[in-house]
Amino acid sequence: MYNYYKWLFLLLIIIVGIVTSLLLYHSDRYALLYYGDAVSHLVGSRKLVDWENPGLAQIGTVWLPLPHLLLLAPSLIDPLFTTGFAGTMVSLPSLALTTLLLYRIIRDHNMLPSKDNRIAYILALLYAFNPNIMYLGLVAMTEALFMLFLVASAYYFQRWLLHGSIACLLLSSSFISFATLSRYESWFIPIFLILALIYARYRSNIKGPSLQHILLSTSLSISGIVIWLSWNYYMYGDPLEFSNAEFYSAAWYAIHNKYHERYFMQPLNIISVYMFNTVLLYGPLLFTGIAGYRIYSKSVKDVKRRMVSLLLLLPPTFTIISMLIGVGEMDYVYNSRFTILLAPLLLIMTFFFFNKLSRQRWHIVALLLWNPIILIFGVLTYMDAYGGYSAKDTQSAVDVGEYLGSYYDEGRIMTLTGSGLGHRIMITSGIALNKFDEMADYSTWKDSFKSPWLYDRWLIISKRPVHDAKSVITYWLEREDELLLHYKIVYENDNYKIMRLRE
Repeated sequence: MYNYYKWLFLLLIIIVGIVTSLLLYHSDRYALLYYGDAVSHLVGSRKLVDWENPGLAQIGTVWLPLPHLLLLAPSLIDPLFTTGFAGTMVSLPSLALTTLLLYRIIRDHNMLPSKDNRIAYILALLYAFNPNIMYLGLVAMTEALFMLFLVASAYYFQRWLLHGSIACLLLSSSFISFATLSRYESWFIPIFLILALIYARYRSNIKGPSLQHILLSTSLSISGIVIWLSWNYYMYGDPLEFSNAEFYSAAWYAIHNKYHERYFMQPLNIISVYMFNTVLLYGPLLFTGIAGYRIYSKSVKDVKRRMVSLLLLLPPTFTIISMLIGVGEMDYVYNSRFTILLAPLLLIMTFFFFNKLSRQRWHIVALLLWNPIILIFGVLTYMDAYGGYSAKDTQSAVDVGEYLGSYYDEGRIMTLTGSGLGHRIMITSGIALNKFDEMADYSTWKDSFKSPWLYDRWLIISKRPVHDAKSVITYWLEREDELLLHYKIVYENDNYKIMRLRE
């Protein structure tokens, strides 16, 4: 009977997700590609195979590799790649499995004699059917996949604490490693696990693991971080290249925009924007979670359950600390998706809130009503994604990609556009990525840079220097007359020119 409910549970989420994605696509064929990062994730994944110099070197730095590796297979299918459904193929199953694991975590927290798990089902489904979270479960962003690994690690960690199963401990450690290869917010967790293992062995009544199991679990949990540090050292000569890479690292980007000064050692500003986004994302769930925490802190003396909550608290803590040191980026609506990391903890605390109530009906109704209310007043993650997509420079890039896709015949295409908008042009054009000659400030070593007409039949140039291609764009804007000796302008809008080699 349990297996029947499990499959029904997963099937319901998958069906709702598929229907939602089809409705979004029907409303706008780029609805699953509104996030600029979603476009770049898909392009970055496909580059591993479909690029002028394919291979593992295309993994690059800054973005952790596991999401791109998992997106690779669906991104190679053109209709899925150009519509964004390749992201759905990874994110939607991740959302469904995360929801099931959340139910199990909440169920195992049930300390009432009746063991009524209906509230656990309802709370888990509130996660999946929150429109903000559902949208992230349909696009090629990293949040849905990361939440799967985070919640899976917490679930198996809890199973080890409650039942002493070494297999569950090793599974938890493996999922922690997967999480550390997906998003940096998980990089505190291996440290926590090591401390928890030491505590379990020497200071508590938990059935402590052997030294061999501690070493094996520790090795597994930190393996993702070790792999990434080693990769950066091997490729760039600096194990911390991902943290300080020019143009692309969060630290570099934050310092060069408005968020660094606003949040650097400014806790009140951080609390203001974080709470704003959290309230709009979760509504009454935030307040039931806070009320549940008061009950939880007084009634739960079991160190095992407290350790699970501490594990789940670490990723949102990482976000807040990164903002405090001037690296993390968030604004009202912008990057509101980062608050998804709070969801598991809020759901567990809300469960304790409901367990304490003798009459639960009206409170549950309030939570259930919030999701349709979100649809009326605005889905925060969708608004954030659309805000970037609707910007004038992005729309110009879409127009360029569509024109190029309609009139392209043959030959290579040089892009002097910056990587982000260049990826938008690539994906909307529907042209194989190996036809593109992407030019940025770090690629001036290419022979094609100084004499593009000898190598590239098409050339797309931004009318103003942008981001990681300022130098190369400036170079050719100042020498446009030389370009026009070899190319003719076949399309132009407010931000770009498309040139085609003269016959």
